[in-house]
Amino acid sequence: MLSATLKLLLREVSQIARRGRNTLISLSEERRTALRLDRLADRLAGMGCKIDILRKGMSDGRLDEPLDADASLREALRGLKEDIRTVRCQLSALSGPRSSPRLQRAFARLAAIAEKTYAAADKLQWEIDAHDQMSGAQQAPSDAQLSA
Repeated sequence: MLSATLKLLLREVSQIARRGRNTLISLSEERRTALRLDRLADRLAGMGCKIDILRKGMSDGRLDEPLDADASLREALRGLKEDIRTVRCQLSALSGPRSSPRLQRAFARLAAIAEKTYAAADKLQWEIDAHDQMSGAQQAPSDAQLSA
């Protein structure tokens, strides 16, 4: 009788320990996921800063010649925007009320930075188009004067 009670008690302790270990594993996985999301948000924020620096240089008028004559920068911006769209779709599918508060904060931060970076990349694309058209129009009359 005592051994049966002891066995039941040990089984319960074992189950509690197993649940505790699984909870810790789950928490560490959530923490790692949140850290990865934060690193991705930091990289996107860095790209956003670089985009803002380029936009500021264009608005200050320091660039006289066409900025993106071969359209490689615009193509890179299109690719960045597509990647951000993919990330935002995945975020909306993954985030939910069952996530831990830490993961919800990481999702929200990444979503906000992704939206800001997407908007900055979109504006830069439009500004490059406008800048290159203006630069092309300004160079055309000077080329005509040189040939005359």
